[in-house]
Amino acid sequence: MTKVSYRGHPARIEVSMPRFLFDRLTEHDKAPRCRYETARGVAEFVAARGLAHDSQSLLTTRLFIHMESALADAGRMPTQHLALSTRLLSPDGVFEPDTSVFVDPVRASRAGELGLKPPAGDIYLDTRKGHPMPDLVVEFHRSANSHRRLVPYFRMGVREVWTWNARDGVVIWIAGDSAQGEPVHAARSRVFPGLEREGLDRLLAVGLGSRERFRLSRELAGLMVAELD
Repeated sequence: MTKVSYRGHPARIEVSMPRFLFDRLTEHDKAPRCRYETARGVAEFVAARGLAHDSQSLLTTRLFIHMESALADAGRMPTQHLALSTRLLSPDGVFEPDTSVFVDPVRASRAGELGLKPPAGDIYLDTRKGHPMPDLVVEFHRSANSHRRLVPYFRMGVREVWTWNARDGVVIWIAGDSAQGEPVHAARSRVFPGLEREGLDRLLAVGLGSRERFRLSRELAGLMVAELD
């Protein structure tokens, strides 16, 4: 079975294949963005990034940079560590979030020892080897209806997931209490207190002017720092 989806977004290609073959095809630094669904025996490959994807990714990266600057201006030592193109391996498969953020300084330090240092490059973090997992991951063009696919992140130890697409906007996900372990919506971030879904949604909204985005990004960073006082 091969399924291709493309509606102005990066093409997602689903291919039925055994897990051992997927591992052989993707366990290297030049592998495409991909994930494997063990339950269905299906590999999903993202063929290319669109301009909209890159724009939203850059906006979140700028927000984290503004947060770091706001912490420094407030006399606090920034501890978060931003990583791009990080592949996470677990018994559920291989996952590549668009952005990974380490907040816990111990995890950040251990990840740094594994070579996760700016400029960030592709690197594998494997739960089976005891590698540290990010506190927060971000995925763009991830439908809110596909929230079950986020469950493996929480099994790895990720505390929070942000998703964004043009239809649903930003959704903040945290681990749920159901027997199935399905994630649930949250109105505000637990990893970065002070950041609310509404503000993040405005920041990433399509059509907002660049000056307004910059101002809003700094405002959100300030709200996060104020919450820590």
